[in-house]
Amino acid sequence: MPQTHVTSMLKALMLISLLLSLAGCQRAKDVDYLWQDYSQRLAHVIDQAYSPPPFEPLQLGKAKIAELAPITISILETLSLGHCPLGRLIADHNSTLGKVAPPSQQLIYQIRFIQLAPACIDTLEEGELKTKLKQALEQKQDNAMAYFNRVLTRDRIGYDSLVLGEMRAGRFELESAIGQLLSIKRNITQEQWQQIDTTQIEPALALMAHQTLLQRYLRALAYSQAQLHGLNDYLSTHSASVACRPGHANRKQEILQNVFHKYYLAQTQAYLSQLNQLHYRLSEPLLSLFEGSSHQPFIDHYFGQQPDALPEQLKTQMRRHVKWWLAFRQSCNIAPPSSST
Repeated sequence: MPQTHVTSMLKALMLISLLLSLAGCQRAKDVDYLWQDYSQRLAHVIDQAYSPPPFEPLQLGKAKIAELAPITISILETLSLGHCPLGRLIADHNSTLGKVAPPSQQLIYQIRFIQLAPACIDTLEEGELKTKLKQALEQKQDNAMAYFNRVLTRDRIGYDSLVLGEMRAGRFELESAIGQLLSIKRNITQEQWQQIDTTQIEPALALMAHQTLLQRYLRALAYSQAQLHGLNDYLSTHSASVACRPGHANRKQEILQNVFHKYYLAQTQAYLSQLNQLHYRLSEPLLSLFEGSSHQPFIDHYFGQQPDALPEQLKTQMRRHVKWWLAFRQSCNIAPPSSST
């Protein structure tokens, strides 16, 4: 093969390799990228510095449960329950491992006790042990929901973000876990103890813990609301510097509108629309799941419909943003934007 052909092929391969590497290095269009890109382009055209607002999301505190005075069943009494599955359950719980059990295992123990106790109590003669078991059963029934709420604890919001066009990943698994936990909660509320499959508890909780979709959604929502609020304040402050003479627009104002169409409508608003779809899917089951728990104010803040909840605050800022652009476009009488900025 002639040397010139070899050289040409090597150059072509190097160019292809460079293009592939550049494509691989492109930053994902997550919430940080989209808001930074949009705001920086606006600031560049307006020619006024923009400082994004600080971001401090509301954090979820640890759940609390009132410590109840335990109803003590001695080792000898436990041995006398050897004919009942309940006896083995109590013995295992009173072991060293049972004393350091995580909240999920504590919940499982409470429910299994409630499920097994009635049959065992029926086999006992009247006496102190039978009375203790009845008291313990009543206590655990009264506090089962408190133990259930305790296992829903999440300590903080993560710092990863959802990526535009990839928000469905993990949604089915998350919805499945929420559905399983909701079913358990309903059975506790309705005291349908025998309908609870305790083997579902830890897998559902593990899926909730390892599935980061919810955490990333919470951050994306809070970050978007904060950034859009700050950007709206910025545009209001500099409205005069980009105002048109009635019916006349210069090149700067045409470029500014192109930025709005290409980087807000086509990208950032598309991202917010996908966030809204997630909110639509998750809000009702999550509000139901955390209702009555110490985490309810946190979930209400991120999924509720009250005016000070984040979804409503974001909608308010979105309306404010579009209103500013409508006023700008009407005053300038600008033609539809071109494909270039």
